[in-house]
Amino acid sequence: MSPKKEKKKKSLFGKILKYTGLAFLLMIITVILIPIFFKDELKELALAEANKMLKAEVAVGDFDLTIFSSFPKMKLVFDDVSVTGRDEFEGVKLVDLKAFEAKLDFWSVINMEDISVRSVRLIEPNIHVKVLESGLANYDIVKSTEEMAEEGEDTSDSPFKFSLEYYEIKDGNIVYDDRLSALFAEIVNINHSGSGDMTADVIDFKTLTSMDELSFKMAGLSYLSKVKTDLDMEILMEFKEESSKFTLKENELSLNALTLSFDGFYEMLEDHDNMDLKLIASNTSFKDLLSLVPAFYHTGYESMIAKGNLSLDAFVKGQLDDSRFPAWDFAAKVNGASIAYPDMPATIDNVSIVAGSKFPGGSNLDLMTIDVDQLKATFVGNTIDANFYMKNPMTDPYMKSKLNLNVDLATIGQVYPLEEGEEYNGKLTSDISIEGRMSTLEKEEYEKFDAKGTLRLQEMHYASKDLPAPVDIQNLIFEFSPQQLKLAELKAKMGRSDFSMDGDVKNYMGYLFNDGDLQGVFNYHSDLLDVDEIMPPSEEGASTEGTSESSAAETTTADAGETVLVPEKIDFVLNTSINKVIYDGMNIEHLKGRVLLKDQEAILEGLTMQTLGGTVGLSGKYNTQDKTTPKMDFSYSLKELDIQQLASNFLTIDKLAPVAKYAQGKISSDFSMTTNLTSNFEPVYNTLTGNGSLFSNQVKISGFEPLEKLADAIEIKKLSNQTIDNIKASFEFNDGKVKVKPFNIKLGNINTTVGGTTSFEQDIDYELQMNIPKEEIPGSLLKYAEQAIAKAKNIPGFNMKELPANIPVTALVTNKVKDPKIQTNIKEKLLELGGDIKGGVKDLVDDKVQEAKDSVKAVVDDKIEEAKAELEKRKQEVIDAAQKQADNIKAEGKKLADQTRSEADKRAQNVIDRAGSNLLEKKAAEVSAKKIREEGEKAAQKIENEANTRADNVMKTAREKAENLK
Repeated sequence: MSPKKEKKKKSLFGKILKYTGLAFLLMIITVILIPIFFKDELKELALAEANKMLKAEVAVGDFDLTIFSSFPKMKLVFDDVSVTGRDEFEGVKLVDLKAFEAKLDFWSVINMEDISVRSVRLIEPNIHVKVLESGLANYDIVKSTEEMAEEGEDTSDSPFKFSLEYYEIKDGNIVYDDRLSALFAEIVNINHSGSGDMTADVIDFKTLTSMDELSFKMAGLSYLSKVKTDLDMEILMEFKEESSKFTLKENELSLNALTLSFDGFYEMLEDHDNMDLKLIASNTSFKDLLSLVPAFYHTGYESMIAKGNLSLDAFVKGQLDDSRFPAWDFAAKVNGASIAYPDMPATIDNVSIVAGSKFPGGSNLDLMTIDVDQLKATFVGNTIDANFYMKNPMTDPYMKSKLNLNVDLATIGQVYPLEEGEEYNGKLTSDISIEGRMSTLEKEEYEKFDAKGTLRLQEMHYASKDLPAPVDIQNLIFEFSPQQLKLAELKAKMGRSDFSMDGDVKNYMGYLFNDGDLQGVFNYHSDLLDVDEIMPPSEEGASTEGTSESSAAETTTADAGETVLVPEKIDFVLNTSINKVIYDGMNIEHLKGRVLLKDQEAILEGLTMQTLGGTVGLSGKYNTQDKTTPKMDFSYSLKELDIQQLASNFLTIDKLAPVAKYAQGKISSDFSMTTNLTSNFEPVYNTLTGNGSLFSNQVKISGFEPLEKLADAIEIKKLSNQTIDNIKASFEFNDGKVKVKPFNIKLGNINTTVGGTTSFEQDIDYELQMNIPKEEIPGSLLKYAEQAIAKAKNIPGFNMKELPANIPVTALVTNKVKDPKIQTNIKEKLLELGGDIKGGVKDLVDDKVQEAKDSVKAVVDDKIEEAKAELEKRKQEVIDAAQKQADNIKAEGKKLADQTRSEADKRAQNVIDRAGSNLLEKKAAEVSAKKIREEGEKAAQKIENEANTRADNVMKTAREKAENLK
């Protein structure tokens, strides 16, 4: 081969490598630049769409757009995303997640239209769903089309189109709190994913779910408690114009050790739903069922041996609409089962459970039956035997039930592993039976309803390391009859405290079936109730002692912890008599009164006690009808209470009357207030309103800084420590402040009127009107006044007066209780009253001034009318000149703005022309041209707005100038 041909081949090969390399390099550069080019615009689009559509506060941390890890899709990442509610849900975060990831179709991003979202991931989300009793839900935050139109939002289609193929929740926590339906669920560490073509009419949808803990409560009853849950499910989803059908394929649900699966379909039609679902539990065992019982699952479950046969059968089949329900049949059966722990000397034997519920389908739910035919077990000579049957639940419930117990509590430790320090003793027996229809109780035909038997607990002793003291019940007797449940006797002790109670509960059957209130009257007595022993302060509580100085205004009902609610449909009366109570170190004696629970209120009625060296009377209401914001009405009457004991035992006193900790003596006071409460029963101070009065024969005050600084300001040192007699004051609360109405006291020989405010943040604003005897005034201040008087005597015609016997002085005490600021007018008053210098000079001058006024007035009146006409003419000339200048400014602004738009349009067209026919460059050029035009329009609008503003300012200045002309 000739050198020429070889060179030509090498040259051709070099060209191929060259252009291939250039193309590859161009592709790499494109992959790097495109995310950078579109990053800000995508972020603005996403946030604008969120703010346009949501009635919530959306916050976002860092933002990123990349293509390398997700090629050929783009990955959009928002870090630290939160969605916080407004109004009733202010401060409640619906969503708070570490990161939100979405994968976007590459070409849809290039076009910046119909941006296709292919997948989404929520990384470590915390989701808190809350539904109020009113039905208002914090997830209802998407604006309607009408709402967006009213706000002037663009209601056209979103630039984002969801074409999901995959979604995922990673390491999430969910709380669902529905107070309208009395439902509560909590999920800890959920991992969930779903895949399938969500845009297709027929989807083979697969999901994987795992939860470390699942808890579920309904109507106050706990159905699942911290259950480890796994669900693998494959569903065939078929979407047609007239129906949507979901067919279960492979699926498996695990609840702790219990594994279930389901078969069948659920179909949604236009006017009803149709279903045929069946439970498959062929691989379950009795031990698997016990895993749902926390007492067994969390105490040696792995080593526990549970024998016996278990069968679970259930189906739901038929139609569901507004009036019809599908048929169902649920049945569970356990025969001859036993439970044994390897280290226990005895076993739980003869466990038998037969339970179920049936309904034939249709609109008449009265055909439903609930039947627990057997619930039996024996252990160490103890027997448990119960059953329950109910029919006609919707019209006239018929019930038949029994509960027979014969249990020696001391034997529990022989069959069940107790925790260290846990002890049981005592005898629990019952022979309760119920049979009859609800209607007989409503008609008070008690002889037709059989309810009889007794529940008795004798000589019970229970100790646990979780309890501060053992509980001993000497006797507990509950007697059943058709009319009532009677607590015939309760005698118990816990540590040093003793309890005794009796009473009765009426309408217990009606209450169970939501017919009327549960009514009860109880009598409670204790010789000693040591609350400090029964409820010792926690370490967490002790660590917060230093926080009392924090701003009370920051305290809201959004505090951590749940509000303690007064139950609905409860009408109870508790008559209380306690000889001695020990609470927070205080000794309270002879406590008597009534507590009423009714209409979601706890009412304190006529409660009296002796404590803190005196007598206290209390009354009030704790209202939880609004379950999110409890309210309290409260009043007290104090008689001869020791001030020091009162201040040291009640933190609130320090906020209301900070002087109390520096005072000694006894006070009497009447007080009433209303306030919202936090979940910790602390007042929300900015909602507190009330009024009261106080009286004391004598109070000694020392070390109170405002009083000490007042003594320094007026140089009367003995004021810093005072003994004040016969204090009578009244006060009220408003806007987070205590307002003390002016009242009279005597500070030594100084008659003083005091009034002002103290805020709950310890801001003070007080005024003292002091009538100081001349002999109390320090010599240095009197000398200052005497020197001024001597100078005044040299004024011709000036008449001197004598210094009065009492000097009225005003003192203002402001700033903080611990850093007070003092202002007084004592020097000014001494100058004013020391010969009345100011008044004397004024009288001397007044006569001369009046003469001058009379001579000038006549001349001025003649010129007024002439000046008015000339002034109006000059004003109009100023306005006309300004209007001409403003019109010129607007015209120049419009001209310059039009030039800016034209130049932007030319630059945009040049960018498009330079791109040529290359598709990628043309798409990028179109986006760039669009941004140039938008920026040009913004600049033009800015020019016009600035010109209009300048013109308006010219007119505004002219009007002000015209008005100031004289």
